[in-house]
Amino acid sequence: MQAPEMRRDFHVPARIEPFQDSPAARDELVPFLMSQFQGEGACTAEQWLRRLAFWWDENPFAHAHSCRGWIMKDADRVTGYLGVIPTLYEDAAGSPVPALIATSWAVEEDYRNAALPMGMMLQRLGKEVPIVDTTPSPEVQKLLARWGWTARMDVQHGLLMRGAAGDMLANVMSFVPPVLGRTLKIVTDVGSVSSIRAARPGRCLQKHVTPEYLRWYLTSPMREHRFIGVVGPGGMLSSYLMVCQRSLKGLAAWAVVDWFTTSKTTVELHALVTWLLEQSLGEESPWAPFISLTSFPGEDLWSGLPLAHTREEKICHHHWLPPALKDVPLRPVLAEGDWGL
Repeated sequence: MQAPEMRRDFHVPARIEPFQDSPAARDELVPFLMSQFQGEGACTAEQWLRRLAFWWDENPFAHAHSCRGWIMKDADRVTGYLGVIPTLYEDAAGSPVPALIATSWAVEEDYRNAALPMGMMLQRLGKEVPIVDTTPSPEVQKLLARWGWTARMDVQHGLLMRGAAGDMLANVMSFVPPVLGRTLKIVTDVGSVSSIRAARPGRCLQKHVTPEYLRWYLTSPMREHRFIGVVGPGGMLSSYLMVCQRSLKGLAAWAVVDWFTTSKTTVELHALVTWLLEQSLGEESPWAPFISLTSFPGEDLWSGLPLAHTREEKICHHHWLPPALKDVPLRPVLAEGDWGL
């Protein structure tokens, strides 16, 4: 979520008000977003309209909250916007919890003094719902720190080798591939998933997962994701990985950007990674010699796998929890917030 640097000069904006979503309002907003978000990854008008439809029309959790952000206008001209994407998390008991993803915060240069009031409007919603921001600018990061948001800035990155080199390393490390229960199987078609296993280990706050959510996520207009899951009888999902292609110094890798399991152990997750070591995700997919894995501090997700290399990486995850959930730990994943949406 980009946002502006604060300025000391004062230019009074006409008004800041809740964004009232409609086709006409989107048509008015898109040229402003195009002017503010340029350079690498810039979107055309058609792509912005596609993203807004993905966030607010096709999103199966769009009903979780009515807010769509705030817009600032000087007369009839858009001069600022701070958006939100409704979503659902689930609490330690597995009950859905409405939440918001902050996105696309931008203010024109002459109106930068209004960035703080817009941010405070978002902060007020934090009294009611969790809020996640995984793309804040450096200026916004300072604001979030001042307001008491939790920052997660470090992850452990591990690398697995595929093919003959990976087989040799696995033999050297005496790696024994995990074995799934006889009623379980690995699938790559999310259409095979009809339900989600109810068990939720760890008693934490985490993203709410439904078959509809998975199908929606895989249609993201911003990044191509691939699904690998463990299902049981009747298509009941118990674990999954979401992967996308990533370049590591010019070498292709499958990056695990999201994971989920209902198991108390990492056996199913490791079985999925092991499957990816040996299998292809489709004939149209170019060969990727590596698998990239990440874990947050305090997690022990990938130990036991034949990792060829590990190192620390910097990320930019921030979240705010309302008072009712302050004591519940949040289970983060790399693909959180609006990153990839």
